[in-house]
Amino acid sequence: MRFSFQKESFFQPSLKQTRVPNLFPVWSGWDLLAMLGFFPLSAFLILLLSQGIGYLLVFVFGKNYFLDQPSYHAVIQILFTSLLNGSLLLFIYFTITFKYKVPFWSSIKWGNLNKVQVNFYVLTGMLLALVMGFLSGFISEEKNPPITELLKYPESAILLGIVAVLVAPFIEEVIFRGFIYPVLERRWGQYTAVFITALMFVSLHVSQLWGSWLGISAIFFVGLLLSIVRAKTDSLFPSFLLHLSYNTTLCLLAMVGLLVGY
Repeated sequence: MRFSFQKESFFQPSLKQTRVPNLFPVWSGWDLLAMLGFFPLSAFLILLLSQGIGYLLVFVFGKNYFLDQPSYHAVIQILFTSLLNGSLLLFIYFTITFKYKVPFWSSIKWGNLNKVQVNFYVLTGMLLALVMGFLSGFISEEKNPPITELLKYPESAILLGIVAVLVAPFIEEVIFRGFIYPVLERRWGQYTAVFITALMFVSLHVSQLWGSWLGISAIFFVGLLLSIVRAKTDSLFPSFLLHLSYNTTLCLLAMVGLLVGY
């Protein structure tokens, strides 16, 4: 069976409607396992690259100038995580377009929305962030999660905000609800796929929130809501908008809190 697709680039979806094959998704659980195997390999290579850059900086400047900066390790941690997620995005892109030779955007169901729908998901993300921020003010925890270390220094706090708004929503939605979700849905149905992707989503953030049960519970709830939106709309764009609006509002609230603190 042959399928005809319009050409599209990675950065620009085709303006014309493209047709997804009858078998959706075209990738399978074996590709998920391949991504699982690619993950530690990519982490190892990125770690080697970061160490090489560190040695180069020491060689050029003749001293551990950067290593002596208190914000160095926080910035490195954020960059490492971002590069690792970016490598998974590239793995997904090449799997879809080169292995299966189908369009990227239509295959992950990056559907279009009208203005009313866009406004709805943006406002929902903002409201969700405000509610989470409001509830967190009534719950005190004895131990600060590791993410507080990333917010102690201006350099890492700004970088974390940029990544949370401009990078994380798109990459995380493509990984969890664009690539993983449809395979789980086809194999076990919507309910199981929603629950598993929410668990996988929280597992990505648990290292930053360890010790904060409130934070972990909030991320699980957000992940559950994002997966439900993906299931009900049969499109990735609504969950992306909700994720983007949620992260952006949280970052704005954090900025306001820092300004008030000063």
